[in-house]
Amino acid sequence: MSDHELARIQLGADSVPAAVPTRDRFDVVVVGGGAAGLLAAHTVGTTRRGRRVLLVDAGLALGARQQAGVSQMIGYGGAGLYLGGRLYVGPTTIPAFPPLTLPAGVGAVLQGSAYTDRMAQVNSLFTRLGARISPQPAPSSALAAAVAAASGAGLDYVTSYPARLLPLAEREAVLRGLLAALETAGVQLAFGTRVSSAVRDGRGFRLALFPSGEAGAEPRSVWSRTLILAPGRYGLEWLVGVASALGARMIALPSAFGVRLEVSAAAYAPLTDINPDPRLQVQRGDALVKTYATCPGGRVAGVTRYGRLVASGVPRPVGQRGPATTFAVLVQPGAEAAASIWRDGAAAARRVNERVPGQLALQRLGDLHAGRATITQALMSNSIQPTDAEAQPAPVHELYSARYWDALTELLSRIEQLAPGTSAADALIYAPAEERFWHFPTDEHLQTSVPGLFVAGDGPGQSQGVIQAGVAGLLAGEGAAAVLDA
Repeated sequence: MSDHELARIQLGADSVPAAVPTRDRFDVVVVGGGAAGLLAAHTVGTTRRGRRVLLVDAGLALGARQQAGVSQMIGYGGAGLYLGGRLYVGPTTIPAFPPLTLPAGVGAVLQGSAYTDRMAQVNSLFTRLGARISPQPAPSSALAAAVAAASGAGLDYVTSYPARLLPLAEREAVLRGLLAALETAGVQLAFGTRVSSAVRDGRGFRLALFPSGEAGAEPRSVWSRTLILAPGRYGLEWLVGVASALGARMIALPSAFGVRLEVSAAAYAPLTDINPDPRLQVQRGDALVKTYATCPGGRVAGVTRYGRLVASGVPRPVGQRGPATTFAVLVQPGAEAAASIWRDGAAAARRVNERVPGQLALQRLGDLHAGRATITQALMSNSIQPTDAEAQPAPVHELYSARYWDALTELLSRIEQLAPGTSAADALIYAPAEERFWHFPTDEHLQTSVPGLFVAGDGPGQSQGVIQAGVAGLLAGEGAAAVLDA
């Protein structure tokens, strides 16, 4: 008997701790207000009227987010639906995987016509809510030319078509429509609220909720029979901690590792003027060498993830952008390559942090190629000034393998053909950069090995975009509803 079959049997009837006040008892708690969380709450709320559903998100509610006018990645609508509005309406799978080898036990739970049927269901909902624009079957002429130029330079320019590119008015219509549907269905919304802990309690879950940004506030304790964890990509570390504490089975996937660059914004403009985040990559056997998270005119900041200080890109609004653009260059190995020729990658961030404790390591690209350290005086006269003032000059060239530098040099030389001046000697290298990934084995409705616990969306790696995240939320919502019906 599988973990998921056992989960269905173990749930049985409700068992609510008597000490929980009625107002704090729920049938479903959804954590995450992006596309996956909204669709999960919408599914349960509209198909199981009378069930108590609570949606929790650490960011701002829709009205407050619109008034704030800042490009936060969290809050009502998440990043993809609120900020982006790109709806890929072609075939894919859930979870989404790169074209690399996978560890044993990792595979898709939804694919082929089963996925496209669900995709059409979510797409139709968005249309009813106010998305009017028709799918664009192929890239615009400008983007198509950029893709062709990249191919000529030996690069794969990652695009996904057909797609609906929702303008701001249509995104707002969909967001308002979803909000009205949730309120009509009686779904309770708790934005500006973070979940600090979740534990098993009886045949459900007890969660501690705190107001975001209010240190010392008293927690609100709520109980729910089922729990849907649907954070976006930026909530993955939180998700891993909560799911692990609850005992969910997880499989660590190979980390993507590398550095973050700061280059002339004018030099990189031929790429970012067409697409603010061009995804360029080359495949080296069982590994992708790729650009990641481009921020035109943005800045670099050190953030702590999984106990490591790593370089992250911070976007700036169009009118406040600086003279440099930042993007990461990562190697993402498959399972076989991570166990062989790229096995040193998993420890890259640790090595850099040990060499430069508490700060990002920094080096001019010209010095890196010459194999010499960057001195402070050279930085003072550098045409590209560090946007992270705390970064420490260090011999970054000594901290990664020659194989990695060969891969980076090859990628930059190809990009140089598209954006001359990108790999100038004054470009800056920050280390480390890293992205981690986990696979959560689930049943067909995204229930984990823990009875009543579901995961959905970009955070757990099931989706890469609004429609796919919406499909994941739909599946999780149906799964939670089925548990309530059992």
